[in-house]
Amino acid sequence: MYRSIVTALFVVLFWTSPVLAQETIGNVKSVSGQVEVQREDRIVTAIPGANLREGDILRTAENSAVGVIFLDGTRISVGPASEMVVSSFRFEPNNENYSFDIHMKKGSAVYSSGKLEKLAPEAVKFNTPQTTVGVRGTKFLVRID
Repeated sequence: MYRSIVTALFVVLFWTSPVLAQETIGNVKSVSGQVEVQREDRIVTAIPGANLREGDILRTAENSAVGVIFLDGTRISVGPASEMVVSSFRFEPNNENYSFDIHMKKGSAVYSSGKLEKLAPEAVKFNTPQTTVGVRGTKFLVRID
């Protein structure tokens, strides 16, 4: 019981730390199994509702998965034994400032586009170790071995 309270307190402090007061770009929607988020040099267990920021790295263990929804409605489901870096995200329709750059280092993911892809498809990039995909559709699956 004490350990659960300490863990929950640490997670709250980590996600609300003024040192990390960057803009939220999305949220963890669902978690199955063991999923961690690395922000700078800190690593915490992902929980539903946790904020995501540029530069965050999502890692899933074997038999684990995480669902993420970004501010523009883009959804990414990351499969088991995966690692994904959110390199950049800008969704500012009033300023026509758009950028969405994901680097999938390993594993698998299903991508479902949101408003950003419709407004500025050239701003959306999904990178893998071998290639960069310019998104010109609404859904795709990627697997890196």
